[in-house]
Amino acid sequence: MREVFTFIRDSPPLNSVKTTVNIMKVVVTAKVKLTDCSDVLDDTIGIYAQAVQFCVDTAWQHKIRYKAPLHRLCYYDVKARFGLQAQLVINAITQAVEMVKKARSKPQVSQELSIRYNFPRCASITKDWTVLSLATLKGRVKFQITIPQVFEHYLEWKLGESTLIKDYKGRFFFCFTFSKKVAIQPRSYHDCKILGVDLGVNTLAVTSEADFFGSVKQQRVRWEHLVAELQSKGTRAANRKLQQASGAWKRFMTWVNHNVSKRIVATLSEGDVLVMEDLTYIRQTAKYNRWVHKWAFRELQQFLEYKATLKGVRVVYIRPHYTSKECNRCQSRNTSRHRGFFECHSCGHTLNSDLNGARNIARRYRRITGLGCCKHAHDLAYDEVETLLVRGLIPSTAKSLTA
Repeated sequence: MREVFTFIRDSPPLNSVKTTVNIMKVVVTAKVKLTDCSDVLDDTIGIYAQAVQFCVDTAWQHKIRYKAPLHRLCYYDVKARFGLQAQLVINAITQAVEMVKKARSKPQVSQELSIRYNFPRCASITKDWTVLSLATLKGRVKFQITIPQVFEHYLEWKLGESTLIKDYKGRFFFCFTFSKKVAIQPRSYHDCKILGVDLGVNTLAVTSEADFFGSVKQQRVRWEHLVAELQSKGTRAANRKLQQASGAWKRFMTWVNHNVSKRIVATLSEGDVLVMEDLTYIRQTAKYNRWVHKWAFRELQQFLEYKATLKGVRVVYIRPHYTSKECNRCQSRNTSRHRGFFECHSCGHTLNSDLNGARNIARRYRRITGLGCCKHAHDLAYDEVETLLVRGLIPSTAKSLTA
């Protein structure tokens, strides 16, 4: 979830407000492959999907949008008809309610739907993390697993609701969900670093300190050309090559985003602030730009969020309006951009357009928190908001700063 701080124009600066420790919940998923008893897992996933579809049909027919009434109506029917363990029936009802709540038409459940498992009700793990026990149609079944070394330092965290998934190749994976509460102690706003990060298509990320992080646009063009060429051939060898390369670009971008986020967070210290734009509706506002729809900006933001939170760095989002058009030196909008360069016609300032955007992002955060001087009073909007990312934030820390 996100904690929203609203700043009114006459609000006092944040450095004059008593600071509190923010408690944040960091969630990490560890994906582990299961190799044994694939038939049992396949049957269990199929029956579980049918149970969820039955719950969806029942909820849709009776116009139920909440868990409690649906549970009373169909719990015993699902348990008797599909033979699932009690906790799996409850999870199926929960998933059905979530689907119905956000659907405009009756949802159709995939036969490869993931199964939710709760510890210890329908799943358990040995103390040495080598044997996983799961509830199936044939009772509890044990699996020998190996936790990758990269996930070993998460084993001391709290283990929460996890999922069993089946990919398109028929392989089964169990996704452990670990969570940890992190206390972030804000430092004085005059002592901490405020780093603005501008995400883009041509350059993945640019910081307000003039650090540039890679471009994959040309590689994407070459990849799409290769895929189109293989598809146009239509031969068995070409189709086999396409199947082998399936998902390769997604894996590559995940690797790139992990490395970029790691390098950005490495420049920050505990108590610093990382500021980014809220790009939630970018695909609606730029719907005719095909590159925007191929842009994995949210994945990079998520990686930055959890890496920064683990380090004690606050992650803040601001409104993206005019961050690319304003001059970071004089705040004028009488500007122009061409081929990655920015020029201000009012003061003559020129620099890289992405760097200008990153510095505007950092400057806007300082402005709305009372740390910077605003030359144009009309630029300071009443609804300027700071969004502090916290997944599962403790409600008592949510505050509204008003005049």
